Amino acid sequence: MNVRYLGHCSFLINSSKGSSIITDPYGVHLPYKFPMISADVVVISHEHQDHNAEWRVGGSPVIVKRTTSFPVEHEVPVQRTKEKLVFQGIPTFHDNFSGRRRGPNTTWVWHLEGVRYVFLGDVGHVLTDKQVEAIGGDADILFLPVGGLSTVGSTEAALIVNQLNPKIVLPMHYNTAQIEFSNLASEPLENFLNKMENVEMTYTMSIDIDLARLPMKTKVMVLKYE
Repeated sequence: MNVRYLGHCSFLINSSKGSSIITDPYGVHLPYKFPMISADVVVISHEHQDHNAEWRVGGSPVIVKRTTSFPVEHEVPVQRTKEKLVFQGIPTFHDNFSGRRRGPNTTWVWHLEGVRYVFLGDVGHVLTDKQVEAIGGDADILFLPVGGLSTVGSTEAALIVNQLNPKIVLPMHYNTAQIEFSNLASEPLENFLNKMENVEMTYTMSIDIDLARLPMKTKVMVLKYE
């Protein structure tokens, strides 16, 4: 499997059979270089324009989003690769005020080849015990916002790492020179990295994922983006 960072909260995940998932594609107002790319599935955490630009993804993907206030499950058969993907959506919030300021958010959980992926979207609070239970155990790959302002900041993000005990953490949604004046994040990536013990700067846009080679101790892996 392979995970490629597309910037902000958007990642491309490819199974070894070729099934492809894109998380939270962002609109053209963000000055990152979203590639001309196709996918089988697009996962949307919430309906803000820096996360729901599904129209930028080619290939007529299945759009997975939560349309109720309850937990949801989506089964997506990928005819091209003969894989069946199942996505579990756990209700969370975009703020620490039960959604009263920024609305709802969905944490998505799915498995590929025995690896548990947890995509937190724009979660704005430390998880409750009930939410941790709903996620269903330790995360293998955790996509974690760390930039504050409109998501959890570095301190809360570090607490979530302790809650979910992931094998690999992929930081996202942090302040960069590109979005410095966009009112989307207040903290640079370094604030979070300084709170972590095991950090690898990959200097690449993508990493390969193999269940047998997941680290025993939580590792933060920083991917590049365009």
